[in-house]
Amino acid sequence: MSIFWILTFVPTFVFHLALIVGVIGLFVATFLGAFPIIKQYKLPIQIVAFALTIGAVFFQGALAYKHSVAVEVAELKLRLQKAETQSVQTNTEIVEKIVTDTQVIREKGRTITEYVDREIVKYNDRCELPAEVINAHNMAATLKLPESSPEEQPK
Repeated sequence: MSIFWILTFVPTFVFHLALIVGVIGLFVATFLGAFPIIKQYKLPIQIVAFALTIGAVFFQGALAYKHSVAVEVAELKLRLQKAETQSVQTNTEIVEKIVTDTQVIREKGRTITEYVDREIVKYNDRCELPAEVINAHNMAATLKLPESSPEEQPK
């Protein structure tokens, strides 16, 4: 079980204060231990101050980690938002390209159909396969426009 839930309930100044008190307690027990009043409490003061300092340093690290994760999450959210915006723009461009390509294909198909109606009708009564039929079939398969004079172009 993680003990980091403490970080959500305890204000951060408590950990800062605990670190200060722990360091001061270590200083008092170490350097002022020669005084008779402090000398009898030297060991308990050192134990409590050491435990307080270690715990405070641990939670200071946890706070720093929590802050760095929060910053990283904020950066990732910003990058995600930019990627979503770019995705919308790219999707719009793709849709426009598909619509344009579809219109071009329809226009080419319509032009080929008009060419077939105009040229192939001449050969309905015969059973031979003229070069125009083969060309019309090839143009329909490759979506190439027929090569004709400007006066024959549909309007």
